[in-house]
Parts: sequence; structure tokens; C-alpha cells
Amino acid sequence: MVRTFRLCGNGTVRLSMLLPFAFSLLLATSQITSVEAAKTNRVVNIPLQRSFNRNNNILVARRNARSRIEEGKKMMQLAPDVDFDEDTHDIEPDFGQVRLTDATDTYYYGVISVGTPGQNFTVTFDTGSANMWIPGVRCTSKACLQHNRYDHDLSSTYQPLNGQFAIQYGTGEVRGFTSQDTVKVGGITIKDQPFAETTSEDEVFELPDTEFDGLFGLAFKSLASGGLVPPMVKMIEEALVDEPVFAFALSQGHRSFGELLLGGYNEMHYKGELRWMRVIRAKYWQVSMEGLWYGDSKFNLLSLSKDTDLGNLPLDILLSSNKTTDPHVPIPTWQRNREAEASERSRIKAKTRAKGGDDEMDLEEKRKHPPTDKSPKIKKLLPTGTEQNPETSAIMDTGTSFLLGDPNTIQLISRIIGADFRTGDMSCAHLQELKSVWISLGGFKFEIAPEHYVYRDHEKKTCSSAWVPSYDSPFWVLGDSFLRAYYAVFDMKDKKVGLAPINMPLRHF
Repeated sequence: MVRTFRLCGNGTVRLSMLLPFAFSLLLATSQITSVEAAKTNRVVNIPLQRSFNRNNNILVARRNARSRIEEGKKMMQLAPDVDFDEDTHDIEPDFGQVRLTDATDTYYYGVISVGTPGQNFTVTFDTGSANMWIPGVRCTSKACLQHNRYDHDLSSTYQPLNGQFAIQYGTGEVRGFTSQDTVKVGGITIKDQPFAETTSEDEVFELPDTEFDGLFGLAFKSLASGGLVPPMVKMIEEALVDEPVFAFALSQGHRSFGELLLGGYNEMHYKGELRWMRVIRAKYWQVSMEGLWYGDSKFNLLSLSKDTDLGNLPLDILLSSNKTTDPHVPIPTWQRNREAEASERSRIKAKTRAKGGDDEMDLEEKRKHPPTDKSPKIKKLLPTGTEQNPETSAIMDTGTSFLLGDPNTIQLISRIIGADFRTGDMSCAHLQELKSVWISLGGFKFEIAPEHYVYRDHEKKTCSSAWVPSYDSPFWVLGDSFLRAYYAVFDMKDKKVGLAPINMPLRHF
């Protein structure tokens, strides 16, 4: 089954067979009053647990554990001495960890508590949006009735904000009103946290596609709808965390779990050094994007996709080299321009030498050609000179499953890997023959292996491409298919993102 949806008016994208959403690109309206909260210093780990079968997953055990703790432990196959959090009825490992569930292997979510006494909800922790919303008890939509609903009449710490709230998606929307209450996440207590409780939700949020109840935004305050203060921003402003930083270690594998760390990052969870990229616009976690390469080809697919003549060449030529001596092969405009610029630089350098100048003192050349990074883990590209105002950029979005980009480039990638551009379907028979795709972000080159850009449905024994066309979108969206390969650190104060190859042992229940 093929679903289409519109992302915040920025484009229609296709997701084949899987939950179609990218919570990062949304529109909302709401109102809020100022709030205050208590202060403590905490660093919190939130492990992300993955499961395929809702009827046999950890969520069932959590619900049973509310009234029968020992039975809950038995269902979760835990030792008798494992403790449960009194508020979330979740496992309480060291460092405030909370187990989270992923039922479709395409998104991650965890447990929070709202109100006094606490009412528990599963939420997706989304770096592509800034608001928090959960189903309200007044919502009678099918999606709401299938999930936990918040009843503010049962909470002694609830306060009304009376603002209207709406999020529009291509396949539907959620509507509601704004409230504030005490929110607990991973051991941190946020008093008077503003959020939205929904009064209607469309079918995109129904089971079995959507197992989680709501959304917990982790983007910048400037993206927040109606001035609602994002939970992470409130934690930072009120010194509830040690550092204005959070980090994701997304896992891959049936019933394995990863980690979200609030207030810092874990050096044990990555290999090598973090490669820091400047956020070019503090709204989304948006960085510059310089190119895409397939395997060891020297062709930048972003550039090729803009030249229809070269993009339609046979694959053996397309993937061989970015230089050709075949007179019948047209030279693309971008290559002609680059060669012209190189020729002009050579002319200026020759003129400088003739005047007795030192070409080594050419600051412009030094800016464009700094020393090469020798890192064996992540290859660094030479800056292109477009970092200040890049033509192409990408956002890091834990709320999106796949890799969304401009249709021309996605069509070219689909052609290379043998996927149907319209549906994403592809054969599972030749996956071992596929090569990695390399992406340049903020001047650094990162690898996306076939195991990450091809989604395998083990139950249906089918494969599909994680490369999804997004029409009219101003930037690429790099979702979980990319992020699960790296430890991702998000620094709100210095407005930067750090990535390093993930190094976290696979753990299961």
C-alpha cells in the first residue's frame, strides 16, 4: 500500500508500506502564558527499546505492572530484583533510564508522565519539531480511543492555557487546546510545562501504524507553535539538566534498545571523535549539505541530478569518474563552470608569481583548500566555499523514518540501486552487491550503508528503498535510516550537531 502526505506545505512524499510521517515539518497555532518550575541538576539516559509485535511487547508488561508488579517483571523476563519507577511503572536501571518501544522498526518512542498523580504516555522524541502534545480525554476520534488519554480533571497541578492548537499533515491533522501541567521524563520533573491535549486526530495516528500516544519535540524554540516553550528548552532555562545538550544512540535490531541522554552525551557510545557541524538556522537542526556519492564514484549525485543529459547516461559511465574523454559524452554545466573557475585561479596565481608575490599567501586559496583531515573513521571534505549560504541543506530528524530529498536526486539514486522510484520497492536478491552512499554534511563525509538505506520487512520478506522524494521541500530530511548509524549530539547553546560512528553493544530483553 502506498501512502502520500504533505509536509508542512513543503512537499508530498511517498512512504511504501510503512507509517508515513515526518513530524519535523508541521504547522500549528496555539497560545501560552509564562510558567515557572523547580530546579535540580540531572543527567538522564532514556534507552530506546525496539519490538515488532504490539501484542507481545514491553508496553503490555508496563500496563500489567501498574497493578501486578511481579507479573509484569515475569512477562518482561526480568530478574526479581529489578526495580520499577513508581511514576512510569517502567524499568528503572542505572542513571535514570526508561525503556522505550518501537513496534514497526521505523521510529522510536518512550514513556513520560503527565500530571499529579502521574498519567503515563508513550511519546516519540522528535528533533524535527518543538511542541509536545498528547491525546486528551475529550477526544473521541478512533486514534485517541486506541491510546492513552490525558484527563486534566484528575491532576491537581493542571492549569488551563485556553489556546487553540492544530497540526496539519497531508493525510490528516490533530487539533486541540493548550494546557500546562507537571511532566516527568527520565527522572526529571518539569513543573508547569505547556503542551497541547488533542480533541481530534485523523487516521494516520491509528493502530497498528502508530503505537505511541503523542509527541515530545526537541527542536529550537523558534519552531514552537504559538510560543509554546519546548520541554528541552524549559529544562535548560530552569537548570534541570547539567548541560544544554542531548544525545541519541538509536539501535537497530529486533527488540534491541538505544538511548536518549538529556543534559550531556556518553563518550562510550561512539568511536573516534565527534564531527561538529554548525546549525545554519536555529529552527530545525539544519546543516549544510554539499553532496552525495555512490560507492567510490567521484560523481556528486546532487550535481548530476541537475543535469538531465549526464543524469541519463548509462550506469557504467555514470559511476566511473567525474572526468571523461569520450567526445560523445556531454560535459555538464556545473563541470564546465568548475573548470572555468580553476582556469581563472591558475591565471591569477601566475600573475601573482610574475609580480614576485607569494601564492602561498593567497588567503582565498587557503580558505578554500585547508589541510586535509586524515581521520580513518569519517572522511573530511574540503570546504566548497558555500558554507555560509549553502544551496542545499539537511535537517537531522529523529521523528522521520527515512531519507527525504529532492525528486531528481532520489530518482537517480533509485536508478542506481534498482528501486522503483514511485513505490520504493526493490528486490532483496542483490542487496549484497549494493555499495554505501556517502553524504557530505558541514564539510564532513559520512557513510550510509545499504543496511541503513534499504528497509527489510522480515515478516513479508520484502525490501524497499529508504530514499523518498519530497516535492518542493527546501531541505533534505535525514531520519532514522541515517541517524541510527551514528551517535548524534545536539548542542542547543552553541547551535551545533556532532556525529560519530555509533559504538553501543546490542542489548535485548
